[in-house]
Amino acid sequence: MTIDTLRADRVGAYGDRAARTPRLDELARKGVLFERAFTPAPLTLPAHATILTGLLPPQHGVRGNGAFALGKGSRTLAEVMRERGLRTAAFVGAFPVARRFGLDRGFDVYDDAFTRASGLHFDFAERSADRVVDAARAWLAATTGPVFVWAHLYDPHAPYAPPPGFGEGDPYRGEIAFADAMLGRLLEAWSARAGPSVLAVTSDHGEAFGERGEESHGLFVYDTTLRVPLLLCGPGVPASVRVAVPVSLADLPATLTDLAGAAALPGRSAARWWRRREPGTSMEPLYAESLAPRLDFGWSDLRAWRAGRYKYVRAPRAELYDLEDDPAEGRNLAADRPELVAQLERELQAALGRMGEVENRRTPDAVAAERLRSLGYVQGPGGRGSGADPKDRLEVARRIARATGPFRDPEEVVTVYRDIARLDPQNPLVNLRLADALLRSGRPADAIPVFRRVVAGGPLSADPFVGLATACAQLGRLDESETALEQALEVDPSSGQAQFNLGELARTRRDVTRARARFEAALRDPVTRERAQARLAELEAAP
Repeated sequence: MTIDTLRADRVGAYGDRAARTPRLDELARKGVLFERAFTPAPLTLPAHATILTGLLPPQHGVRGNGAFALGKGSRTLAEVMRERGLRTAAFVGAFPVARRFGLDRGFDVYDDAFTRASGLHFDFAERSADRVVDAARAWLAATTGPVFVWAHLYDPHAPYAPPPGFGEGDPYRGEIAFADAMLGRLLEAWSARAGPSVLAVTSDHGEAFGERGEESHGLFVYDTTLRVPLLLCGPGVPASVRVAVPVSLADLPATLTDLAGAAALPGRSAARWWRRREPGTSMEPLYAESLAPRLDFGWSDLRAWRAGRYKYVRAPRAELYDLEDDPAEGRNLAADRPELVAQLERELQAALGRMGEVENRRTPDAVAAERLRSLGYVQGPGGRGSGADPKDRLEVARRIARATGPFRDPEEVVTVYRDIARLDPQNPLVNLRLADALLRSGRPADAIPVFRRVVAGGPLSADPFVGLATACAQLGRLDESETALEQALEVDPSSGQAQFNLGELARTRRDVTRARARFEAALRDPVTRERAQARLAELEAAP
């Protein structure tokens, strides 16, 4: 099981006296607790891709949410288990791990029921832990023989709204308590099955509550969001053992295949740490990254390299921490230890050279973008920005996080985002929102230069091109509008909005043949299907 956004230090077995996590604590007593387990990325989709493959993000190529998908070359834990003759099933709680992102490979059943609504319906972008567990319990009751099951509970993710009976005190802890209770219900069904079984519970990333200026997760690579709980119990796993050696979630698939006697996946089995009579304290270096600052805001991405007692963060202003003396990462030693920084940078660069820098992008679509936004994810258009150190843009990040509305009208959006743009004039997300608000407020001439600023950065989304085309069309600059829409299709050939707008341009020019072709192409996109059908009907009805 993965419990999304679960900090290790909010679990009772990890020392939180205010926690209400009796089932997690019981698993710790029955098995092995890893005191220092770390995710390779503080983002849901990349972390889960690692949990299912044993590959690090530069290897499996899933570098962010929404715009990436697991490639077919990455062998999954579910595929290995199915080859062993197990029935395989996944029950997931939120859209960031929906089947469209490639995590369903190897699963006989991949229950992401929130994706079944057609068109722009976001009600089922997240489903609560009780609904996930109900689906899993029903499948377990109807399935005989050995099984491999992944359950994903999303509840601790923001916004924190625990259900009745769990809302007292800290709402984040309340969400965790609810997830723990649902874990108990799933364990009841699991325990009713005959035969030995191995259980693993972890999280994809932690959560920040203002530490180092970060709110939520994804902006930085500090241990606040990298450290996660990791519990294992079952045959071959000793009881009441705590492993102090730092481990990566990349080792979890190899550990599970080791315990199952199955073909190995990448990574190293963490069982080596409890199989020794006197477990050592040596460790392999651990890698982590966040590309979100670059992909969403045009800032610098961040890479972390944990080697021995030190942790190095590659950033425009390098960071170095002595984790034994400073576990909170409050004192940057980079200026005092330049030789060590240079050594760790060489090690990091060599590791990246061995891994490669794969990016498995999927064709972006408006439905995915809107559903991710409905879950609170910031989704920038990508492209070049300032390349700034995220540490230097904390105020911008806070303002963006708080500038989500509701707004009275587009003019209010213009005011808010123009102020943010003054702080970070090259930020593609800020400029796109400002340009869109200018367009919606009836000022296409003012919107055009702002759209062009985003387009000049080489965005990965069609949105800036479509916005620019709309502004040009409103001013009668139809040739410029057509050029922008053709550029949109070069970035995203599946953009129904670009096809629809090209159809409208052709219709304006009385080119019925070309208009029909464009509207027919727009039928393939659920966002524009209904409007395209209406336009095609009008063309058929015309004399």
